[in-house]
Amino acid sequence: MEQEPLRYPFSVTQYFIPEFIHRMRRSRDVIEKPSPRQSIAMCSLLLPAYLRKGHISFGDLIKVAVNTSKVENQATAEKIAYEILLDVEEAEDDQPRYEEEAFLGLLSEKSDDLITYLPSDLSEADKGEPHPRLDSVDMFKELSGKPDIGVGPGEDELIRMAIRGWKRERDERSRRNLAEFLKMRLLKLGREFERNLEHLHKTMLRPFEVGDDPELIDEDRSIENIFDQGKSMEEVRYDDFLVKKRDRKRRAIAYILDISNTMFYEMEGVTSVQHSVMSLVPLMWGLRRDRYGLILYESNSHIRKELLDEGDIDELIDDLLMVLTSTTSEVEKGLRGTKGSQTWGGTVPNKSLKWALDQLEGSGDRHEKTCFYFSDFVLEEPDMESPEKMENYQIVERMIDRGIRVVACVSPLAGGELFKPYTSVALKRMRDAGAEILETNGPAKFLERVQSILE
Repeated sequence: MEQEPLRYPFSVTQYFIPEFIHRMRRSRDVIEKPSPRQSIAMCSLLLPAYLRKGHISFGDLIKVAVNTSKVENQATAEKIAYEILLDVEEAEDDQPRYEEEAFLGLLSEKSDDLITYLPSDLSEADKGEPHPRLDSVDMFKELSGKPDIGVGPGEDELIRMAIRGWKRERDERSRRNLAEFLKMRLLKLGREFERNLEHLHKTMLRPFEVGDDPELIDEDRSIENIFDQGKSMEEVRYDDFLVKKRDRKRRAIAYILDISNTMFYEMEGVTSVQHSVMSLVPLMWGLRRDRYGLILYESNSHIRKELLDEGDIDELIDDLLMVLTSTTSEVEKGLRGTKGSQTWGGTVPNKSLKWALDQLEGSGDRHEKTCFYFSDFVLEEPDMESPEKMENYQIVERMIDRGIRVVACVSPLAGGELFKPYTSVALKRMRDAGAEILETNGPAKFLERVQSILE
């Protein structure tokens, strides 16, 4: 019986690309060593193949290794690529061949991230000197966070590459593959964001003092503290117990997403709505345990979840990924079924801002209240003032006055030549009203900035 061609999940790239670059740089037959750009090119070329087929083949990996190498190095590149894949197949003999989790289990000994860092002392390796093998678990822990030669694109750039690659093969199958790929990457960022916030909260402890409420003692961390000091039970003092510095309020969050026509304009292959959703999805996932509501708007407002309602976070994220992978007319059809008599596609945020204000005020005083407003902020006509548009900033001012933090999450397109005449005044007025401004120029970078705000 003929064996089915080998199919790999996209996660194979997290091992194959850096291992290929490393072996090429160590090879005595390669005079001019590969540059970091080759790893970026390899990843960029493999993404369209994955999005088109839903997998990467053995041939795809061999082809990309050869085609991105210099002509004089291509024979060596082909040989090294075969060696790497044969190593993987031998190591995978006892694993289920086509299951993502099984393959990720095989690769997890290499690295948890798509980008695997190579040794900083490659100059010695290039001379043919012995070098520790890259599949050592301790080696990868040691090298974590030290980018050097052979580093591929970062998480933000990888996600942008996926969207650009999909543009070339725009059909329903590739749309579904893109949505699945993005969901996997964005939820991973959301989990990391959630863990970072939890770690921050856990570290906000102080020694117990006479008069403190014993209910505030963190028992697990107190026991760790006592054991870390090596104290016996007789030596334990009251101040060895740790209490929370403050009992953090739960959050109440209103998410607003602009889906007006200008949000679907492209710059470098990515639209404002895509930049926004790529940042909104991991943020929502990381804060999913808090109370939250979600509304979308153009000329009309579309409430997807009220603050106090129960909602399926997976369904909401799937809806957002549908927006990310659709044109404005497809979004209209998805939200409204068919085109109606109502105007569609304008930028009318005041009703959504009022909704957010009402939702957050109704959450009570026991919550930290935040409104994340995602838009390109094309809210103004140059040299024209409109009482209706001024209402937007007045609502933001009311939010700030009532203790609600407003974060304006701005698309990078807002600073482009096309939109800047319309956005500069709007963003200045948002700042004057008291909003904090964050750019959505990459989900990982965006989450880092949000974390610093929430801290």
